[in-house]
Amino acid sequence: MANVKCRMSNVEWRMSNKGRLRLGLAGTACAALLAVGACQRPAPQWLAYGRQCMVASDSAEASAAGLEMLEAGGNAIDAAAAVSFALGVTRPYSTGIGGGGFLIARTANGRVYVFDYRETAPAKARPDMYVRGDDGGPVAEHASRDGHLAVAVPGLVAGRRAVLEELGTLPWARTLQPAIRLARDGFLIDRHFTDAAEEALKRYRTDSSLTASCPYVYRTYLNGGELFPVGHRLRQPALAKLLEALASEGPGLMTRGRVAEAIEREMAAHGGVVRAADLRNYEVLRREPIGATYRGYDIITMPPPSSGGVAIAQTLNVLERFNLRAVRRRSQGRADHVIVEAFKHAFADRARHLADADFAPVPAALLTSKAYAGGLVIDEESAPQRPPGAYGTSQVSDDAGTSHYSIVDRWGNVVVGTETINTEFGSLAAVEEWGLVLNNEMDDFTSRPGEPNAYGLIQSDRNAPQPGKRPLSSMSPTIVLKKDKPVLMLGASGGPRIITSVLHVMINVLDYRMSLEDAMTAPRPHHQWQPDVLYFDQAPPDPLAVDLRSRGYEIADERKTGIVQAILRRLGGWAGASDPRKGGRPAGR
Repeated sequence: MANVKCRMSNVEWRMSNKGRLRLGLAGTACAALLAVGACQRPAPQWLAYGRQCMVASDSAEASAAGLEMLEAGGNAIDAAAAVSFALGVTRPYSTGIGGGGFLIARTANGRVYVFDYRETAPAKARPDMYVRGDDGGPVAEHASRDGHLAVAVPGLVAGRRAVLEELGTLPWARTLQPAIRLARDGFLIDRHFTDAAEEALKRYRTDSSLTASCPYVYRTYLNGGELFPVGHRLRQPALAKLLEALASEGPGLMTRGRVAEAIEREMAAHGGVVRAADLRNYEVLRREPIGATYRGYDIITMPPPSSGGVAIAQTLNVLERFNLRAVRRRSQGRADHVIVEAFKHAFADRARHLADADFAPVPAALLTSKAYAGGLVIDEESAPQRPPGAYGTSQVSDDAGTSHYSIVDRWGNVVVGTETINTEFGSLAAVEEWGLVLNNEMDDFTSRPGEPNAYGLIQSDRNAPQPGKRPLSSMSPTIVLKKDKPVLMLGASGGPRIITSVLHVMINVLDYRMSLEDAMTAPRPHHQWQPDVLYFDQAPPDPLAVDLRSRGYEIADERKTGIVQAILRRLGGWAGASDPRKGGRPAGR
């Protein structure tokens, strides 16, 4: 985009007869796209600055794919498609064609579009399908996580098609080209890839039968148990064939064509319940966003079946009662304590009340109201020794493996999208002839009542599997506006830590006025109500740890976090950050 001249005193919007968003430029030079000032210090590789546009994802190759679309004249929606397909190649343990996701787009004229292409339970799903089999007998302990019974109906390709048809400008096939090259020619795997492979290998070693039922992942990504080293060039010819077929034959290949038939054969051969009819009947849903306000900012985020939007709005409503900046100046421990107690209320309500609102009553309006937040009790000094039921509300009137990207184009369109196959390499099941790794999203349902899922979350029977139902998610794509202009776009991967990681970066920027670099690298305490343990992404400084323990917290030794991708408006353009915890890299112009 270096050769594109931006003029904006009036930006002309035209809708083609196919409903695609077309953009033209006229007028005087765009004052909002001034040259970015010189940095005070050299920027790390995971941070980038751009005058016109920015793409932030957890893969350098995927960010470059998005920038390629922008330089070809496409808009942020076109870039999102290219990023999404490329992430399925370079982060196959996080996302891919066998998964699904959520996307929020806000066009430069202020219209907001929310797309739900989350995976759904197949027609043969039952609330007790992971407690007893069709014959009444017991079901394997990890059947909702490992193997073919864990697979839900994927929606990613249908989602990409719906978003592009409504808002895109480039041809479908064009957005697939970077992913095709990456799958065919290969890319160099990094430390995060090898770490994810090591986690997946533990599952194979725990259940040796998986090497026979799920051989593609074991052989292609785990090298038969002898993991590839960092720097190995990974080629995926079967996936390249699938992407090429999608480019030439169109997205219908996944719902009615050869790929749909291959998925049904794979499922039927190994005890899975997804069928070709489930793929044909899949629908992308348009939803209304969750809206919130916080200290003069407007927040746009994802509604159920995401729990992230409700939890973010509820937490911010609670925190608005406190002058966090002043509290933190006096004591970081006290500020973190207030934030963590707000988290605990939000996660308690998540567990009790949130689900797919098309199948269960979800009190989103109540939980996101200022009045409700005003009634939630927080002791400013210490963590009260209260039972779990004291958090959130127990009665209401009649409501790891993931990847996120944030994009802004030169016209001011912004996109935030979070996509997933759930845990590392999803279910481990795959359609080998097409290189198609399948999700294990059924584990995001309440598969065994009263027991935690793979992320340690306890969930209610509102979230039990039912045909066509979408499992509860923590994905939290979010747009922050100031005076009707986008100022911060972000989201994350990492299970329930998505919610708290997004909130920490928001608070760091909006309350503590940190630079994007400092906001991304600051410690992130995480508490999800149950278990009653406080986690950090990195060892907290000794004084902070001592302070929090004195307030009654048990601090875990485990170190895990969400992986945030963010774009922040700055003087003369944009700053983009790809969380250094995963090795991504933003790309901008």
